[in-house]
Amino acid sequence: MSDSNNQRKPYAGKGRRLVVAIDVGTTFTAASFCILQEGRIPKFEEVLRWPKQVTADAKVPSVLYYDKRGNPCAFAAETDDEDVIMAAEANEWYKAEWWKLHLRPGHLPIIRDLKLPALPLHRTAEDVFADYLEYVKTQVKEYITTTYGEGANMWTTLSATMYVILTTPNGWEGAQQNKMRAAAIKAGLVGADGARRIRFVTEAEAAVLYAVDSGCVSDWLVKDGHLILCDCGGGTVDITGYRIKELSPLRLEESSASRCYLAGAVFITQAAKEYLKVRLAGTEWDNEEAIQRATDDFDKNAKRKFDNPEATYWINLNGFKSVADLGIVRGRLKISGQDMAAFFEPSLKSIKEGLEIAFENGDRLADKIILVGGLASSPYVYSQLVKWGEENGIPVSRPDGPTTKAVANGALAWHIDDSVSARVSKCHYGIQIRISYDPSCEESRQRPREIGLDGRERVLGAWSCILPKNTSVDSTKQFTKPFYVEWNEGPSDNFLKEVDIYIYRRAKPPKFLRFLGKDMLQPGFEVLCTIKGDLRRCFESSLSHLSPTTGQRYRKVEFEVCLQLGETELTAQMRWKENGEWVYGDATVAYE
Repeated sequence: MSDSNNQRKPYAGKGRRLVVAIDVGTTFTAASFCILQEGRIPKFEEVLRWPKQVTADAKVPSVLYYDKRGNPCAFAAETDDEDVIMAAEANEWYKAEWWKLHLRPGHLPIIRDLKLPALPLHRTAEDVFADYLEYVKTQVKEYITTTYGEGANMWTTLSATMYVILTTPNGWEGAQQNKMRAAAIKAGLVGADGARRIRFVTEAEAAVLYAVDSGCVSDWLVKDGHLILCDCGGGTVDITGYRIKELSPLRLEESSASRCYLAGAVFITQAAKEYLKVRLAGTEWDNEEAIQRATDDFDKNAKRKFDNPEATYWINLNGFKSVADLGIVRGRLKISGQDMAAFFEPSLKSIKEGLEIAFENGDRLADKIILVGGLASSPYVYSQLVKWGEENGIPVSRPDGPTTKAVANGALAWHIDDSVSARVSKCHYGIQIRISYDPSCEESRQRPREIGLDGRERVLGAWSCILPKNTSVDSTKQFTKPFYVEWNEGPSDNFLKEVDIYIYRRAKPPKFLRFLGKDMLQPGFEVLCTIKGDLRRCFESSLSHLSPTTGQRYRKVEFEVCLQLGETELTAQMRWKENGEWVYGDATVAYE
């Protein structure tokens, strides 16, 4: 990253600040950090020393061992150590892997007929995340304190105010970010009062910034050019289209909404495991230990070598036994190239679908595709996507150099440079409102109605859009929607108002959120979050009215719900007018 560091401008902030980026992937994890110092060019550094790592590497497995009581016993590279594996077998420890995918939102389905490994007993996905982040924090601290001459003092001084950047797949939303933030606080990365120093960036966005930052795709960078970034990771495939708005300093904006598929490399391995269970049924290898050993061999060898459906591949079963009828020769199982291709097919189908959607939604302007991530290093996956690109007239590039640190370093670039100025909304965002009763509308006649304190009859449960789907959103732009409540005058200490924010994932939202006569949301609608704010000042500044319904005095409290979605996290406020000026009230965003 030396070239990119030389291109970056000196840090203009005051004093020193520590920024740590942690990329916890489904299969591997990497961590980078940067010590920002006034007047100096930021330098990105990777954590390259992890306990029990045979050779220095920026990545370690996202794996933990737990004992029977649910206590973590070994982490990351330790889980590959032979002594640890022997201890795990002797003590019946549970191996937790792919646990990150248990955080996934409900709208992202797992590839059909494939199952995730179960979580450890008595531990949730958030618990495992917190355990793992606590370990990563310890290793970042160890690396800094032993690498720098005054490392211990540096950590003590800077860690209390450090920023932590966590990466997420494109499909993770506020609820998943909220769980990750809670895990980071539990892990001690920040204190409870430092929650806002936990920031999130999508893996795809970090990856494209790394690709640009590293100089690997410099020849492709043209002002107003369009590209598609495809991050083929261990668990998810993340795809986003970008337009290059400016070159110096770099400014990108999304040209198509980001997409996420649960179709990463682990699902190819899982498909092979299911195949082996059937193929070896009734043999001496028909047991969990032998199947897992064969699956691990596939993952490390045949899966990485596979490049030709017409060739033959082998999986080591251990031993030297031959069974001609089963295609086993001297302890090795023969696999046809067609069967190998079948393991890859569901993932490739999802990748191609995502690329086609990104291409179409970007008005077919993209003229280049950048592939990153572990699955992109597969010769077969790469050749198939190059072929797809040729059929659609789009060149496909796989940047040279180590990609293991791409996302972690890209996350640092995202935080420091703020290069992405606009994003595209993935859903419709809105609220539920009451609308004036229209007796000529048949659906309105059949819907529940109420008479407000102002004497007017209104229909309940209508949809009101704040931000339409596929809208380009500037990172600083607010989207607002007027809202009101009617409150009786009289003694009250409760002026807290809660407003549910809904999303609609499909093409065109219906007029009402729920089915007629039912309390069930129509397909496509979900409650994203709840905004809570204190409207005491707004109530006190509102005009008093006499209710024709009750004969009592009431106030119509009018305010606006303000959403800001241009960043990778949703932020919200409530505002109202006092003496012709906007007044903003504090609001919190709560997820289930």
